Amino acid sequence: MSQPLLSMEGVSKAYSADAQILRDVTFKQGSNEFLAIVGPSGCGKTTMLRCISALMSPDSGSVFHEGQSFDDPPPWLSIVFQDYNRSLFPWLSVRRNVEQGLRDVARSERDDRVSEALTAVKLDHAADLYPWQLSGGMQQRCALARSIVTAPRLLLLDEPFASVDAQTRIDLQDLVMDICERMSLSALLVTHDIDEAVFMADKVVVLSTRPATVVEEIPIDLPRPRDQLTTKETPEFLSLRHKVYTLVRQQAQ
Repeated sequence: MSQPLLSMEGVSKAYSADAQILRDVTFKQGSNEFLAIVGPSGCGKTTMLRCISALMSPDSGSVFHEGQSFDDPPPWLSIVFQDYNRSLFPWLSVRRNVEQGLRDVARSERDDRVSEALTAVKLDHAADLYPWQLSGGMQQRCALARSIVTAPRLLLLDEPFASVDAQTRIDLQDLVMDICERMSLSALLVTHDIDEAVFMADKVVVLSTRPATVVEEIPIDLPRPRDQLTTKETPEFLSLRHKVYTLVRQQAQ
């Protein structure tokens, strides 16, 4: 029996005796699965991502990749942060920003992989521009290209669309789903947007208020490819949205 790509088993984390953030968080994510995490504001979603990426150690419990624990940030995982302004180097071109994850790769291979990543996010025409010359959506696409250029198996997405306008957010949602499909990537999305979680994910994990624990895991059995208009108008989408929204609202009360 194959092991899940990622599993959290009984993970707890506290910053002090009076500030427990996570409590016995347990869930699994399969290969090529798009998983979304939702919950009340401040419940500990970002802390959970830090534990998953080994940027922070849990106080108890473990995180596993295909049944193996790890202590350092692993090469099979990449992170896309919310604040693209801080994640890009303003003095480097788009091309040079993207290649930062490939400094140990031979120049010829590096150039090919950077070109492929920029084409995937539709930024090949802007390779020689600088971040300050790009719109917010283009900057986030640059950050996404830098994350996929290393050929990860899992993308951690920490509210990556929260800082862009509504239309750009929709475009980026479609782009990320398309990239995950074409590259056979798994993705773990943290978001406050319930519509976004239901629209993009194969499974939604609902967290409680702090200290966060898993309230429910909800399979999203909507056919792919998904469309921003027709998918969101279906009774199935509306029913799933209502279920997730109700659970999150109950936790926030």
